[in-house]
Amino acid sequence: MTLLHNQINRLWHNPSYLKFKEHGFARRIFTSKDTEGFLRTGAYLIKEAEKRSDTIIPWDEKRRYEILANPRLENAFLALGTEYLLKGIFLSKGYAINKHESSAPPVSYPILLKGNRDKLRSNEVQDLSQIIAHLGRVIDFSEFDKSQKDEEKKAVAELKGIHSKGIEKLTIPFPNAKQILEYLHFKRNYALHRPFIIPEFRGITRHVFKLLDYIAQKGTGRKIEELSKLNDTSGEK
Repeated sequence: MTLLHNQINRLWHNPSYLKFKEHGFARRIFTSKDTEGFLRTGAYLIKEAEKRSDTIIPWDEKRRYEILANPRLENAFLALGTEYLLKGIFLSKGYAINKHESSAPPVSYPILLKGNRDKLRSNEVQDLSQIIAHLGRVIDFSEFDKSQKDEEKKAVAELKGIHSKGIEKLTIPFPNAKQILEYLHFKRNYALHRPFIIPEFRGITRHVFKLLDYIAQKGTGRKIEELSKLNDTSGEK
């Protein structure tokens, strides 16, 4: 306790962004031992986002900020939850989420933890863009993409011959995994830095949560619902 007190005291003596970043508290090479923490935090935040997605409040100008807080929190929870979940998936498969040390010998991505720990930066983790770029090496999306195509064909067949004045196409898009991940990356980089709301089809919102559940099951054998129960220790390693 005395040691911790002294460490914190020194940290807060003339504090700065760089000092916080370079302090020992911020240094850590994440390993498979950290998997559950990432997965469960991510799943919990995703479920919190889903709750807000399912909450529809009729517009009332007098309740403007109360109503707008709901989709803004959904954006925040979904973006952060996705990042935690995907990083947990990488760790569970034996891949690093820490950045490569620029002075170390080159490595191929995704970076295997085994044999490469000394080549990683202890105070920097990979951006979501880099995680998404190499996720296809960790998760096979062919089954998800096929189901999206099949569902789109079914929707087109069901609405064949039906027209609505002014609407060019009654069916909504059924994006593949890569396209949905690009959208989640967009939310992560934009929604968390400015309080705007992008209009969304209800169906595409469902596709987003469907993909995240698919990733969880393919990567861990468990659904988002199961992982989100923070008081359930059955998955602890």
